[in-house]
Amino acid sequence: MTSDEDILKLKDLPIWFTHAKTDPVVVPTYERLAKVNPNAHFTYWDKVLDHTGTQKNADGTPFEYIGHWSWIPMLNDECVLDYDGKPVMTDGKETPILEWMAAQKKA
Repeated sequence: MTSDEDILKLKDLPIWFTHAKTDPVVVPTYERLAKVNPNAHFTYWDKVLDHTGTQKNADGTPFEYIGHWSWIPMLNDECVLDYDGKPVMTDGKETPILEWMAAQKKA
């Protein structure tokens, strides 16, 4: 488990978690961090599906990856919603994860 000391070390770091409900690891850490870090975001997937069309099940439906593979939709720039289900906003504009990352500055 992440210690309170570790959480405080991350309080000024821009961070965006991407996570699936089928992976039980990240939620408690994010909830604690969000209390001290206003620039912490979290895209929470029901499950990790292939939306590219390259990986399909025998019946043609999108293939479901294991929950820990939530980096796949992140690298496809599909992360746009925060933990509360609302879009992440930057300067009043909906912002996908890669655009958000590019806008961050080193403290």
